Amino acid sequence: MFQRFENMRPYSHPLSPIPVNGDRYALPADFVNGLAFLRPLLPRKGDWFDTQVNVLGGKLYLLTTSLVIEYDAGSLDIPDWGFSPETIRMLEAFKTPPIEVYIDRADLCFQWHDEQEFFVHEPHLLRPGSTHRQMAVDAFTHYRHFNQGVEVTNAMRRDLRRMHGGAKLAKDIYLNDQEIVSRMSGDGKTWTSETSTPFLSNADRTMRFDRKAFLDMIRVADEINFSTSPICFRHAHGSGMLVERTLGSDIPTFGGADD
Repeated sequence: MFQRFENMRPYSHPLSPIPVNGDRYALPADFVNGLAFLRPLLPRKGDWFDTQVNVLGGKLYLLTTSLVIEYDAGSLDIPDWGFSPETIRMLEAFKTPPIEVYIDRADLCFQWHDEQEFFVHEPHLLRPGSTHRQMAVDAFTHYRHFNQGVEVTNAMRRDLRRMHGGAKLAKDIYLNDQEIVSRMSGDGKTWTSETSTPFLSNADRTMRFDRKAFLDMIRVADEINFSTSPICFRHAHGSGMLVERTLGSDIPTFGGADD
């Protein structure tokens, strides 16, 4: 006895598309590149505003108490917003950048040319406001203009991060017009060694910075002006500022540190 089977499709019906609501905004081709450029520089801990890439006045910003970086992605006409590292990684996973986004309160829906969609629901997102935007605009308008600075080469970038990037080094780093010095401590109180790297800057005084923020600046900067406070720098897609810390009295040895 033969039994007849109906031809059944070996797959389920496709998911129903998510209803798209809200306002539509076109996205520049460099939008995801900008998010990806800033994401590795975000601190893992800190206030909500420090740990996300923010859109302020049509530009992307990393804004912390030590480091501020602006990225101009092109014609970006979306409301002020914040993007978490998790959302940025998801956008990076797509092979091509989205062409538009729909924004409806806490919901984002990114869309691509080939009709792919990525839906983000962030009910607890704290969005930057007009005060944050004005702070960024005022700071860059006042500080970022400079005629000439110190060029950062790839070799310099590599050497500085290798020499001063150790996990056990103190959180501060120092420089004068001739060199950069970081320190190590076995007990967190007594300095057991100092590492010095020759570095010709245009600094007119000894300066102290947060070490991680300084190395993050070195990671992306093409030109730095150490004669201003905050320190101003340029990178391939915009500019930035590094905040100087109060020098204090516990200053490392310059000119006699061990390499």
